Amino acid sequence: MLFTNAFVFRLTRSITMSEDDLESALSAHQFVPCSGIRPSSFGWVSPVANEQDDEDAPLQHTVAGCHLLCARREDKVVPASAVAEQVAERVSRVEQVEGRKLSTQERQNIKDDAFASLLPQALPRSKQILGYIAPADQLLIVGTTSRPEAEMFLNTLRVSLGSLPVVPPPIRTNPGDYYTRWLTTRELPDHFSLGDQCDLTDPEEGSSASCRRQDLATREVRNHVESGKICTRLGLLWRGELRFVVDRDLAIKQMKFLDAAEISEDENPIAKLDADLSQLALTLKQMLPDLFEALGGEARFSDDDFKLGDEK
Repeated sequence: MLFTNAFVFRLTRSITMSEDDLESALSAHQFVPCSGIRPSSFGWVSPVANEQDDEDAPLQHTVAGCHLLCARREDKVVPASAVAEQVAERVSRVEQVEGRKLSTQERQNIKDDAFASLLPQALPRSKQILGYIAPADQLLIVGTTSRPEAEMFLNTLRVSLGSLPVVPPPIRTNPGDYYTRWLTTRELPDHFSLGDQCDLTDPEEGSSASCRRQDLATREVRNHVESGKICTRLGLLWRGELRFVVDRDLAIKQMKFLDAAEISEDENPIAKLDADLSQLALTLKQMLPDLFEALGGEARFSDDDFKLGDEK
């Protein structure tokens, strides 16, 4: 599977973009590794390249109208213990020389200086974040469990394109109300059935309960709901094809195809990537409208067109 977790965004206007235009826009914001005192970096890399590929690999890969992108995030990691050790040594030395206790601000300045001095030697930690744009379906999907990473992906793409007309799915009602009702009545909309996990929270007392790998139709789960808890995270099955978990922010997690075909180890990597993207995009194209409709439907947007490079 291309990725198993996703933040979903809706394009509020139709987008027109050619592969060449998209490639050109992304190339201006390619990933540059951290260096010197730069603590982090975020930019585009090729979704089809690996460490052995040349640097001219494309920054986007289009399959059946879906544009696959890949961002790389790199952060230098300075151990807190190393900073604390340097701070203690410097503070002790200054206090002995000047015969006084340093102020909080002076200690903070020393801490900042210690961090800056250690940063050039710090080892970088990196990860890649896949996402795709499906203009025909008015969807932008970012494959991560982290909302900050999803926002970084969107912000970088917005800067690259000059504008990005997207919003979270504009569901008219509170998804948690529906999740709670489904748990209580065990009556789900067409195409959906309960999975085997949920999270419940009491909005007044703050108490919570988590159920994992268990039958959600049990009396135990209903007792939690009847005591005032609401469901904030629910496992679902869709059409017997896809198992996933959805939270109250409509983040999709732990996606798993129930009828996934086995892939030969010697299959062409690009062909496998194409197949994975096609399967995921087609499944989400069909599942997400079913889910949004089950949650009360979406607000409508204008049909104004947006061309790559247009200003908001």
